[in-house]
Amino acid sequence: MRGSFSQRWTLTVLVSFVLGTMGQFARAQTVTVGFYAITPGISQDNKETGETQLRLDVTHHVDTDPTRAYFKFYNRLLNDGSQPCVITDIYIDDGQLESLLYLVDKDDRYDPPNGPFGDPGVDFSIGATPGNLPGGQYADPAFVATKRFSADSDPPVNEMGIDPGQELIAVYSVNLGTDVYDIEQEILNGDLRIGYHVQAFGDGASASFVNVVPEPATVLLLGLGGLALIKKSKKI
Repeated sequence: MRGSFSQRWTLTVLVSFVLGTMGQFARAQTVTVGFYAITPGISQDNKETGETQLRLDVTHHVDTDPTRAYFKFYNRLLNDGSQPCVITDIYIDDGQLESLLYLVDKDDRYDPPNGPFGDPGVDFSIGATPGNLPGGQYADPAFVATKRFSADSDPPVNEMGIDPGQELIAVYSVNLGTDVYDIEQEILNGDLRIGYHVQAFGDGASASFVNVVPEPATVLLLGLGGLALIKKSKKI
């Protein structure tokens, strides 16, 4: 199942390591992945909206602390043609993360303490209800969230969720003996998965999505060491 999704995403899933150019993100490297729908009976329009707009970036700061992973959960604007949908719950399944340190939303800011501030239209709290991704049993393998890594939008949930053009950043620590490179590798090979529960589609429906695990041939690493291919996932 996962292999067939990643084949269809050959041209649309971008997984890249890129060099940052501004502020504390200088020399930071980023992994970007898309998402696929797991909810049975989802309409084709809602499926295409989610799979076109939902994204995740994972960034680490090689000049500062390699034990912190910066996850940016976002809903893309596509040439002002984006469709309505709101990310209201975020879940993490497995991996070598240790704890969710803090969120960067309308109330918060990146460190250092002088900012910049988070997105003024987004407000989340650590911990999500329900405790697992709705419909997670339909993922392959079944999605089982680690509760301490999850977050959801504050009331009113649709207004404080992640609309098209908005984002939320979560900062995670990693387990002793690992670093952010290990986290990025886990995402690329499917050992760490991310789930979104998305509400307020144009027809009022909701659905769940899990990040795409790309085929090795679609993974291009652009880094200081040149080009490399990610090893084939054992879960595919």
